[in-house]
Amino acid sequence: MLLNILTQLEPGDFVNADEVLARIETDKVTVDIQAPVAGVIQEYFAAEGDTVEVGADFYTIDPDAKGSSAPAAPKAAAPEAPKAEATPTPAAEAPK
Repeated sequence: MLLNILTQLEPGDFVNADEVLARIETDKVTVDIQAPVAGVIQEYFAAEGDTVEVGADFYTIDPDAKGSSAPAAPKAAAPEAPKAEATPTPAAEAPK
């Protein structure tokens, strides 16, 4: 079976559960390889174009790690400080 890598994910990248990592193509069927859990890809055991055996391990994922591509938690918008209105400074009187 021929392995076709779909994404540019590399070891150290964060993946979500059920995210498609690769696709295995045969002459009769195409099967998506999905991440079973969210986590960080630790290692791939095959590369694009490799022939892989049925049931062979393809990658390892560490579900406890935080990766470089982990989705950032939405930041709460910081309340904007009220702008102080500029008070005009009186012009100095010209000498008479």
